[in-house]
Amino acid sequence: MAEEEAQVEQEEEEETEEQSEEPTAEAEKSENAPVPKPLTDEIKVIIVMKADNILLGVQNPDCDPVYTTMKGTMDEALGRVPGLVAEAKEKWATSPKNPEANLPKPAPTPVAARTATTTKSTAPKEQPSMF
Repeated sequence: MAEEEAQVEQEEEEETEEQSEEPTAEAEKSENAPVPKPLTDEIKVIIVMKADNILLGVQNPDCDPVYTTMKGTMDEALGRVPGLVAEAKEKWATSPKNPEANLPKPAPTPVAARTATTTKSTAPKEQPSMF
């Protein structure tokens, strides 16, 4: 009888060890949760000039680009670049990507019912001779 009690206690210990080795649901969630990727320091400054119209842009591989337009010369555009970079970094600090649009799904278009026609012949038409 003492042997049976010792065996039961040993089985209970093994079960508790197995339970402690299994990951809990909370641990699985934390392991599978997406880890936010730190923003890179890499940026690209885009300057497109056509006559006196200028497009300035700042891009980061991890973020949405920030663009602005202005009129002026190359010197004026280059003077605007540090301010635009600062604006872009400030925007990216709060929301690097624009949120996804939650657009309503379009209503399904009604499909016209097909009617069976019995007047068509099932024999294939003869192809006209081209030569």
